Amino acid sequence: MECISISHKTADSGEREKFYIPKEKTGDFLQKIRAVTGAEQCVLLSTCNRTEIYVSGEENRFRELEKALEMISGSDGEQIRSLARRYQGRRALHHLFRVVCGMESMVIGEDEILGQTREAYLYAKEAEHTGYELNTIFQAALACAKRVKTETMISRTAVSVATLAVNEVAHLPIPRKTVLLMGGSGQMGSIILKNLLSQKNVRVIATVRSHKGICQSGGEQVEHVDYQNRYAALEEADAIISATASPHYTLTAGRVREAVRTQKERLFLDISMPPDLDAEIGQLAHCRLVALDDIKKLAAENNRRKQQAFADAEEILEEELEKLCKALAFHRFTEADVHWKERYADCSAEKLLYLLRDGLDSDSFAAVLKALT
Repeated sequence: MECISISHKTADSGEREKFYIPKEKTGDFLQKIRAVTGAEQCVLLSTCNRTEIYVSGEENRFRELEKALEMISGSDGEQIRSLARRYQGRRALHHLFRVVCGMESMVIGEDEILGQTREAYLYAKEAEHTGYELNTIFQAALACAKRVKTETMISRTAVSVATLAVNEVAHLPIPRKTVLLMGGSGQMGSIILKNLLSQKNVRVIATVRSHKGICQSGGEQVEHVDYQNRYAALEEADAIISATASPHYTLTAGRVREAVRTQKERLFLDISMPPDLDAEIGQLAHCRLVALDDIKKLAAENNRRKQQAFADAEEILEEELEKLCKALAFHRFTEADVHWKERYADCSAEKLLYLLRDGLDSDSFAAVLKALT
């Protein structure tokens, strides 16, 4: 397998935005990837923090993958080569496992990436862009992530971009908080809403595309306002969180300036890709803007605490990766020689043991002998 990756580790949010592929364009882009690279199988993972293309085989298709990224971003090859990381063979498998386990995330151990990867894989599978190789690889990576989540502390503390955003609201120095949430019906927005409702003394105003009045959610009241009236709701909001998939700004600085009358401090949180909030909002009086790149600073302490869990997860990852590599190697062997069973029918047990002794390391050979007893 081969992978090309542009992520928060190599590109800031403005650069990542150029490579972001919205869900409605994923199908067309998968077709283009296969056409440009000649790969029989491919999966596209595109989130607010990374865009990655995975293709089957190890034929050094990186130049073609760069061309695919050029088509969607308008960036030239030189810029892409300065931002992209390339993985091939076992290194590509190792990278995918780390991504799915939350070990490559801006917030180590965050849960959203597991669901995002599963969704990206299933989309490609249902569209018939995967086969044995990528099916086996992605299923193994998802299973590994579940094991890491169960057996280590890496995800035990529910920390993610969404929960860090809610923590920022919780830290506001006022006893009762009113939060305007835009995008609460989406995946990220739903997580934010759930976390907000777990806080005490938090009132949520959530935008909807049509007026729905008051509804019950999580045992707490959530007031819904028409999205068109979002600026009117700014006046009473202490914090504003935008987590939509909108291609345009949900709030602009000029209209925010006109909408707010009271001179209280307001927190604006933008956790969308592309960005939802006009960056100039952060320059307005009494307005503090926290965007995706700022989450890196919020995540630093969380990541430091999880270093031991990180090491434990790496051990599990290596175990599962070894199993996968053996499965792929055996499949390639049997595919290359469909008559292998007949060809080795006369191979004696003694000869096979000597071959294993000479080909395996001592621990592996000892494990084989133990399994035979």
